Amino acid sequence: MSLETFYFDGQTSQRHTACLEVRQGKLFFRGPEGECEYALDAVQISEPQGAAPRTLRLPDGGTCEVAQGEALTALLGELGHRESLTVRMQKRWGWSLLALVLVAFTMFSGYHWGLPRFAEATAPMLPADSLASLSKAALRQMEKKGDLLPSQLSYGRKQKLSSEFMQMVSLDPELAYYGTNLSLLFYRAPSIGPNAFAFPGGQIVLLDELVDFAGSDEEVLAVLAHELGHASRRHGARQLIQTSILSAFAAAYFGDVSQIAAIVTTVVLNASYSRNMEREADDYAARILIRQNKSPLHLANALERLERSFRKRNGQKDEEDESGSWLDSHPGTRERIAYLRSIPLPATLEKVPPLEEEAEEDEEEDYGEAE
Repeated sequence: MSLETFYFDGQTSQRHTACLEVRQGKLFFRGPEGECEYALDAVQISEPQGAAPRTLRLPDGGTCEVAQGEALTALLGELGHRESLTVRMQKRWGWSLLALVLVAFTMFSGYHWGLPRFAEATAPMLPADSLASLSKAALRQMEKKGDLLPSQLSYGRKQKLSSEFMQMVSLDPELAYYGTNLSLLFYRAPSIGPNAFAFPGGQIVLLDELVDFAGSDEEVLAVLAHELGHASRRHGARQLIQTSILSAFAAAYFGDVSQIAAIVTTVVLNASYSRNMEREADDYAARILIRQNKSPLHLANALERLERSFRKRNGQKDEEDESGSWLDSHPGTRERIAYLRSIPLPATLEKVPPLEEEAEEDEEEDYGEAE
């Protein structure tokens, strides 16, 4: 049988009419310059792409473009051509479904396991000064928006907390990575409420609202020990890497690269840590506090105090889970409280009783209202 085709010689864009024919298992081509004979293994046949024409690339550089249909199928059959395994699998819905499942599993595995492992491995390689510059820019943005206001704590209170904070810092050589960028910064933020958070560059922010709300300075320092755990384990940098990669993929897919910078800044301001990261930070805080002969139960009490406050302000029942203030980016608070209370403590450590139930008439300061 013979089949009409369009022929391109590879030298010009001009299209010629040609004819293909099969004789004795070989492909015969008849074009504007005569007839040629080719063995099947010398001809490159493209895979089908929907309804688009298929191409047969000839050894001399020319290309034949053939519309798909029964005639082409019959010609390829006479040549003894067998479609690739990929093409045959695409024609079976079972294989297509399996491929879809494998792609979904690969994407989930990369996001759930691969990306965190990559971020954990690369975070220590990031220059500390670059992270500090990014964090300072985020702090300036919060100050400009009015989210962070000058602290109203007394100079003596700041000096006391800073001194004890630096004592905790001196116990961990890993924190030397941040150099002089590691610092305790005091702000007031009525719109945020009782809070403390660590920036990827090593800056630890402590809000007046948390200092006023805590039952003691020991609870405040326990919270700061937890935030130092995030800094020591590079959690902020790891989250920044993960979200930046996801943002880059999203930008490549949707074609909007301009949004990456804004997304990165959002990550810095609103880090949401995984349960594993929270457990790491809690373990770190417990070890640091015990080394200072302080009980990690101070952190448990601080968490419970914040949880009770949130439930009361929002009218939640005790059995409902919480979110809000410092708890917003710290999932599984009740689980963490139970874990902290289960840590074996040295017999010589100070005794810290759990919080007593608060009276219903106790007033709660509303930290949710902006000035």
